[in-house]
Amino acid sequence: MNQCDRIRLILKENRLKQRQLANEIGVTESYISMLLKKPDINLSQSLASLIEEKYGYNADWVLHGTEPKLKQISKNKTLSELHQKALTQLEKMSDEQVKAVLAFINSLDELEKALASGSGTRAAKKKDCT
Repeated sequence: MNQCDRIRLILKENRLKQRQLANEIGVTESYISMLLKKPDINLSQSLASLIEEKYGYNADWVLHGTEPKLKQISKNKTLSELHQKALTQLEKMSDEQVKAVLAFINSLDELEKALASGSGTRAAKKKDCT
């Protein structure tokens, strides 16, 4: 699997469009398109680190295919009991089930963005009516 395949897999597993990934890591959509088509273009370490931070894929895996694919959670990081339970359940799930959970989480993000952008509009309408 080359870097193009890994970027394509990230898009697929997270149900992202090229534009969405580009916006998240601060590059153009055409740059993402080039990464998907030209295996000789290497992603920078800083962009791979952004992908790791935002999507949980190990930066070395993104760049070189070095396992593990997913970033390991630091043993020193204290997680709430609820987070620990959620991680335990995720570890038991099949890849398809984890994809469904990720899709649900992404839909929550989109809903939150929609509500946030709509709340300003509602506030303005209320103000006009008084």
